[in-house]
Amino acid sequence: MSITKVKERHWNKYRVWKPLSLLVLAGLTPPEWDITVIDENLGVPEYAAMPRPDLVGITAFTSQANRAYEVAAEFRSRGVLVVIGGIHATMCLAEASERVDAVVTGEAESIWAEVLKDAQQGALSRVYTGTRGEMANVPLARHDLLPTYCLGSIQTARGCPLNCSFCSVTAFNGRLLRRRPIEDVVQEFKLIQEKYVLIVDDNLIGTRKNHISGTKELFRAMIQANIRKKWIAQVTINMADDEELLSLAAKAGCLGVFIGLESPTVEGLMEVDKGFNIQKGRDFKASVQRIQEHGILVAGSFIIGLDVDKKGIGKQIADTANHCGLDALNVLFLTPLPGTRLWEKMESEDRIAAN
Repeated sequence: MSITKVKERHWNKYRVWKPLSLLVLAGLTPPEWDITVIDENLGVPEYAAMPRPDLVGITAFTSQANRAYEVAAEFRSRGVLVVIGGIHATMCLAEASERVDAVVTGEAESIWAEVLKDAQQGALSRVYTGTRGEMANVPLARHDLLPTYCLGSIQTARGCPLNCSFCSVTAFNGRLLRRRPIEDVVQEFKLIQEKYVLIVDDNLIGTRKNHISGTKELFRAMIQANIRKKWIAQVTINMADDEELLSLAAKAGCLGVFIGLESPTVEGLMEVDKGFNIQKGRDFKASVQRIQEHGILVAGSFIIGLDVDKKGIGKQIADTANHCGLDALNVLFLTPLPGTRLWEKMESEDRIAAN
């Protein structure tokens, strides 16, 4: 049996790193399956000229959904079974079901073996429901199935204890921070060909004492293993509060961190439920500087277009970034993604123009 897994091209050509979810599922796929992984960011192949696979697996974010459906239609026109999973398909099940043969909702590891078995028997169910399982069941990703990228990728944990209104992470992965076994993470780091790695966790360090302790254990293991990789990760601003954590991160290879500062105003932070950023009278500038003192770059991300934003918010964000001494600034327009509390709120207010 043969399976082709496709990651659609991203709208932003500079956001290219290995499509980790496909490589993880490849690690769960038995050896009797001949696996081909296609990342359209590296170039769109002529699908019609490719050998016909027995099954195609697709994953997509909302921004990639239309392209995912185009790829699905291409293969289905040739009589190939197509399965789609990922966050968009999970949150838009009815829409996705109209365009593929089967939809996998939620985290796929718990259900992937059943999908493959049914595909072999030609009896795919329309929907497979994945569960949030133990991270020890997440296999080492098959990094060998794709060439070397500028950035490799790895996941050490899933979930985020925060619950920002615009974010779909908690709806998909939950608020419980679930960590992979440290030995698995270290082993996978050693398998990655790239010198620079993106840790794709939505919140690498967490927010509570036990979260921070677990992160320190991971960093110590990475130092002990001498993995010799430089990496970047998403963290919360509380990383600045622990000198030992910062020191260990730097020694473990941390090149930079991406922090969701979200808004330069208290009103904006309250609107998106990110009051965590200003607990205990937090000083953004001082926090950023403490991180940078350890040789770690800081990229700050802000959202523009909040209901409470006033004229001049763009300049206010730029002034805040300059005041804090950020090494990079990321500004996004507020976007109601399916499955988020922001989507539900705006839909209830009749502010979603089209589904």
